[in-house]
Amino acid sequence: MNGEHISDDQRKAFADLIREAERRFEKDFDGYFDSIKRDLAPRVEARSRTRNLFEAVRSLRTKLSDALGQLRTMGYHVDDGMIAIDYEPQENPKQELEAIQQEAIEQRNVRRVKFRKALFDVLSAQTVDEARQLVEKVIA
Repeated sequence: MNGEHISDDQRKAFADLIREAERRFEKDFDGYFDSIKRDLAPRVEARSRTRNLFEAVRSLRTKLSDALGQLRTMGYHVDDGMIAIDYEPQENPKQELEAIQQEAIEQRNVRRVKFRKALFDVLSAQTVDEARQLVEKVIA
């Protein structure tokens, strides 16, 4: 088969192989992308709730401090038994999720470009061997 001129039917068959590989990739990608949302969304939500709780603690700490000060001015002896909470989440969980999703989309787009290029190359291949090599590269 070396150097055998490729027929339109063979060219179409190779192109179909590439299209099928792209469909399988898209299906796998959709599952992967859904798993990103499914696995990370609860963490993002939990971090959001955590931030709200920390804000509530800060607000209550301020109110407690004000109340203690008022009690002192009324002549009561009050110990400052406050708990220091200095935790401040450094990253934005929503941005983290968006970054992971964006990276996944960019990787998908790179793969799509490879599928399109392979499809074009197969359609312009001159031999069966050339077309076969192109298909093997893209579906490997």
